[in-house]
Amino acid sequence: MDGGQSWTAKNNGMMECHQHDVRSFALSPHDHHLLFRGSGSVRGGSCFGTIHKSIDAGESWFPVCREVNFYGNGETRQYGEVLQVDPHRANVVLAGGYSAGLWISRDTGHHWSYLGLKDERIACVYFHPTREQVIYVGTIGKFDTDPVFVAQQYDFVRPNPPRLYRSNDDGATWEVLHEGTDIGELVFVPGVSDTLYVAGLHDGVLKSKDGGRTWTATTLSKYPIGTLTVDPHDPTHLLAAAETFPNFDPEVPPIGIYESLDSGDSWRLIRWHTDADIRNYPSYMTLPYAGWAISKIRVDVRHRHRLYLSNWYGVSISEDGGYTWDAHQFSGMENICIENMVAHPAQANTVFMVMADHAPKISTDGGRTFTALPRPRVEKIQPDSTALVASRFDPNFILYGIKGSGGCSIARALGNDSNPQIVFQNFTRPDTDEGRLAFQSRAAGVSVQALAEDPFHPGKFYAYLDGILAAGAGVYHTLDWGDHWERLANPFPPPIQRVPHQREWIENELLSVVIAQTKNVCGTNQLLCVDPHHQDTLYVGEWTEGLFRTTDGGQTWQDIGQALPFKRDRASVLNVIRADEQQAGVIYAGFIREGLWRSHDYGDSWEKLYPTEDRIFNATSITANGHLIAAVCEPLYWSNCPSAVMISRDAGATWADAYDPHLGAIRWKTVTLDPQQQRLYAGSCGNSAFTLSLDPS
Repeated sequence: MDGGQSWTAKNNGMMECHQHDVRSFALSPHDHHLLFRGSGSVRGGSCFGTIHKSIDAGESWFPVCREVNFYGNGETRQYGEVLQVDPHRANVVLAGGYSAGLWISRDTGHHWSYLGLKDERIACVYFHPTREQVIYVGTIGKFDTDPVFVAQQYDFVRPNPPRLYRSNDDGATWEVLHEGTDIGELVFVPGVSDTLYVAGLHDGVLKSKDGGRTWTATTLSKYPIGTLTVDPHDPTHLLAAAETFPNFDPEVPPIGIYESLDSGDSWRLIRWHTDADIRNYPSYMTLPYAGWAISKIRVDVRHRHRLYLSNWYGVSISEDGGYTWDAHQFSGMENICIENMVAHPAQANTVFMVMADHAPKISTDGGRTFTALPRPRVEKIQPDSTALVASRFDPNFILYGIKGSGGCSIARALGNDSNPQIVFQNFTRPDTDEGRLAFQSRAAGVSVQALAEDPFHPGKFYAYLDGILAAGAGVYHTLDWGDHWERLANPFPPPIQRVPHQREWIENELLSVVIAQTKNVCGTNQLLCVDPHHQDTLYVGEWTEGLFRTTDGGQTWQDIGQALPFKRDRASVLNVIRADEQQAGVIYAGFIREGLWRSHDYGDSWEKLYPTEDRIFNATSITANGHLIAAVCEPLYWSNCPSAVMISRDAGATWADAYDPHLGAIRWKTVTLDPQQQRLYAGSCGNSAFTLSLDPS
């Protein structure tokens, strides 16, 4: 409501996992209260898709169609819109699917009928702005991608090369206007009905003067163009944004925004931006991330020099035609994936978070602001952080894990040390199948699952590395603050050769965010637990195969999970274990589908704590300290249930849901409690981090 400076969530009515994977959004030009949104995903060859409708400007949503599939977090997520309300007829709406073809509603979204183009990857749909019943559809063909990547994406075999289609009879028949160009967006010139521009993903900007039958290349062809727009104040002024990635190529502009002042005949880069040109960006957003994967560039219809730019992180605003940009901290719409959050055990208001694609972050003001911890200056390190632990004995000592191209490392930092040190490394050889897969999908041969400090011995830490056991996965400890690491006895019985034992299911299907990024936000830092009341006792979980305990510091292990609900359903998967800091012997285990379980005798026996009735509850993360327990629940594709933040103040006797349903179907990944028990911190997959005051008033 303030021109893009701050945002409020409008997701009331979103209940399922895929409904935050929004592929497209449409506002009716006839009624500003009428909105449509299309969301969906692809898992295991199955497509999930829903079209929602709102009649109260987004205050509430209800589903109107499940026959059109979408891939909101897929490889074509940032291209053109696939929903549109007819500018001539208020009751007609178009929707283009990822493989389900084109669909139309003639009663404002209540009923839908199929118009053809099944199995095409539709990238954009348009009603002609001045000619009734004329429809344009742009498609994207098969991407030239590595077979390993494609296999994990479960992509479809596309029947045709990329095409631009047109129908002159409301979709009854179709003609092919152009073939061979992957189309990201199509732009009509106001007042000139036959002049069109195309954002060609591999061909730059193309121009047509005959309604799309013939096309000419413009001078903007050096980089892939995913979005372009015509200035509503001057139809000869065009803006286009290149689909650049932060590869730090000195020849690639950090923010690739180009303009044409002569109807697309010539183009120029608006500015080679520096860090001084971007303001109020979060700590994880320095150049070139600010210009990474731009999905939209638009001109404000009231202010000719005000531009809006959106990418994977949020919306930025320029007041000077693109020379400088202001993100306003993406206030209210932080679109990042949090892997885990850790409250400092000895410092109030200090919390850490790790997120995909970035170094860990630290806040010393209760989560209001975060600064980045430095990355180690070591080659071959992928900038992806995973697990993190802060010491209760030395408030400046931090260990965190890093995912690399084919392996993992553990880094040691002293507070905001400008040069943290790598203290542990493990790599999978790139000339093996596992090594190639690791490079393609981040499914590293070995990854840091969790880190934990021994509460009895300063300088003693444990590390749980998942992956291939023969390549080094397992449990390690250090007795000297990370200088030397020793591998402990293998907790897992035969025939387990790697953890997760069912990796393809656990990481590619059940818990993943993007299928091709296997280790991207799978609930790390949760399956290793050191008992705070009994020396040399620790617990290690395996998602589907059991919960294991050692009472002799890792020399021998015992399976204590026989009474837990492993294998009741394919989705009955252990995801988190925690020991109560105040009550000796009390251990919690959180399961996908099966809810929250508790033991009072160090894991010898178990009882179900929540929910007591027979219903699905995905306890994806838990925190417990005496009588105060919090468990967060995320909806999942194969274990669907509503999002929840359940809190008990009486050791589990009663529970209250603190969740705000206007936030929608948030996928909670982590929850932690500050040492004063005054505040909860929670992280989500795609909706950033939240804090909740525990003041009873």
